[in-house]
Amino acid sequence: MLFGLNLLHLLLALGAAGCVRLALREIAGRSMSPSRLTALPLLALAMTFAFFLFFLSLHQPLWLFPGALLLGVAVGAARGLTMTLRFDHMWRLVRPSRHKVLLWVTLALGGAVVLEAAGSVIGVRAGFLGPLLRLLAALLAAVCSGALASHALTVAIRLSSAPHVSLRR
Repeated sequence: MLFGLNLLHLLLALGAAGCVRLALREIAGRSMSPSRLTALPLLALAMTFAFFLFFLSLHQPLWLFPGALLLGVAVGAARGLTMTLRFDHMWRLVRPSRHKVLLWVTLALGGAVVLEAAGSVIGVRAGFLGPLLRLLAALLAAVCSGALASHALTVAIRLSSAPHVSLRR
């Protein structure tokens, strides 16, 4: 461990960069297969597992993390229900809406990585600030990944009843 950072912080930073890349690809407005919509929430959920391990090390009440995850699930489901869907049933292509909300959520997930790394570097030397930053990072990551996962699940459910729109690759 160098200055409080470890390999998990590097993996989280790479995961956040991957999430931003996937979000940029999704909001570009190009048609894609519905299975490509699952890559972003799966990566975000994998990152959240690491944040959950950091959260457990803080010895906070266990209900905080699932509560933040459920808050994100509610927000993501609401977004998935209200967005417009364009789905080509013949070619099995979906064109997601070009709203930048997805990018902001993934950037907030990257911000959670920064908060976690900063809290880890500060540690307990600065009193309560280091553990507080780490707690905020874990809760922010839970909200973001819950929103991304439930958004993708809601869109996947809605695709079965979406009207046909002719899309080109």
